[in-house]
Amino acid sequence: MWLLDNLVKNYLNKNLATIFTQVGIEGRKISDINRQILKEVTLAQWLLESDRGKSQLAVNANNFAGLKWRVTEMKGFAEPFKMKVPSEPQEVEFCKFTDIDAFIIGYWKFLTRTPYKGLEDYTNTPENFLGFLKAKGYSSDPKYVSKVVDLLPEAQKLLANPGGVTIPVSVEQLQLIRAPKEVEVGQNFRVEGVARLADSGKVLSIIIDDQFPIANVVISQEGKWQLDFVFKQEGDRRMIIAVDNQTLEIRIKVVVPFDSKDDENTQQPTASSLPGAKLIKLGGSVGIGGVNKADDVKAIKARLYELGYTWVGDFNSADRDRGLFDAIKLFQSIIAGRSTLNGDGRVDVGGTTHRWLQAANAPRWQLMPKSDRDNGLVNGELEDIQDKHDFGTHWLADVIKKIAQDYQNSYRKTHPTAAPFAINDVSLPHGGDTPDHHGHETGMMCDVYLPQKNGNFGGIIWSSSEYDQDAARAILKSIGKQKLLRAVFFNDQQLIKERLCVPLSGHDNHIHFEINPPVRS
Repeated sequence: MWLLDNLVKNYLNKNLATIFTQVGIEGRKISDINRQILKEVTLAQWLLESDRGKSQLAVNANNFAGLKWRVTEMKGFAEPFKMKVPSEPQEVEFCKFTDIDAFIIGYWKFLTRTPYKGLEDYTNTPENFLGFLKAKGYSSDPKYVSKVVDLLPEAQKLLANPGGVTIPVSVEQLQLIRAPKEVEVGQNFRVEGVARLADSGKVLSIIIDDQFPIANVVISQEGKWQLDFVFKQEGDRRMIIAVDNQTLEIRIKVVVPFDSKDDENTQQPTASSLPGAKLIKLGGSVGIGGVNKADDVKAIKARLYELGYTWVGDFNSADRDRGLFDAIKLFQSIIAGRSTLNGDGRVDVGGTTHRWLQAANAPRWQLMPKSDRDNGLVNGELEDIQDKHDFGTHWLADVIKKIAQDYQNSYRKTHPTAAPFAINDVSLPHGGDTPDHHGHETGMMCDVYLPQKNGNFGGIIWSSSEYDQDAARAILKSIGKQKLLRAVFFNDQQLIKERLCVPLSGHDNHIHFEINPPVRS
């Protein structure tokens, strides 16, 4: 395994932007996050092609990718090397590289050949990159793409720890994943967390306000736990969660909603008197399986359009189509605090969706904030014209600006060369499923590039020598101050111990945070 270990260590410290400039790839078209994707997927390729560094071609020619000799393009980067391989009927001339460093550069030089022209436009996902290569004749194996994708988790783990030993994404103490900081009286909410695997099967001790116990919350075999709860009284409430000698304290503010006098039989819910609120009188339900009276449909479409869900179409028309149904589902998923779409697509009279549509702080759908370098904010997603994960709720937009401002004031003013708060993916223009993520469907979560020690950001993982842990710690502290914060995922083992984040597979190269809905106003 020494040869593979050396390959991984060498590749981990390589700056692909520099290599692209060296060999003639248009690096300006490839974002920082896409460079990290390329590093992971190409290492997965090399694991497959070289049998994890054990093939004769890897051992004898430092060729981990089965690259054949091409005299015009590869001269000066490699030498010809004849060899008989099982997949070919006779000897074939391959590229022989002087060392691993020469192979890495030579591999990318190989992809500047004419058949691969336009490669830069296919770097946003592993499947796009591999599919492009295969379509251009890189491999004749019909299962080549799936074989490489199957090795992606292994490649990601190797890049997270170049010593070749997998770092388990686990915790050493009881830790919170998600919990609201503020809820309404009568609102059902969920608290989620993780525990040591050694504590699997144990029952958590949970006490509310030092006197009300919650029973039968068991830690699963995967170390996860969760509980659902409803507060019946307002006030500053305290929840203590413990197992053995480990304890978590959660404080939640419980408020009385402005329409608390409405009961379950109220047909027309009370509307707020605050600016932005809108009274919507309905004679019946609207949406999938609804009564769908013409005036009701127009009223719902008009309100959704006003809030930025413009794909509902002409709000002067009572026509119903998928645009309206999808907008209702997205709105419902947002107000429920979900990361994926899961609404029923119907607005019931007096129901939660109806009440939220009337609210002064109903979630607006919009572009995320533009870069504001004076306040330390960089929106790398908006600046990447190849990607469209630019949209989300105005709640998230406000939180992003507050995080950037707090990080600027609390850290960058005394560390002016530190990297800015640089964000990446949020959600697609109409929300919904995105092939790039599990989640990111509701405009309630955001990815953050990792800061580098030289003041740049992105293109690294937390174990890279270029990673600025102090700046990342400051960013996480600014994120943690936000009232709507629900969860933060990042795999830096030290910052996990400091309870600034929790681990999650796939979060070695970026920070991911999520927010809850606010209390209705």
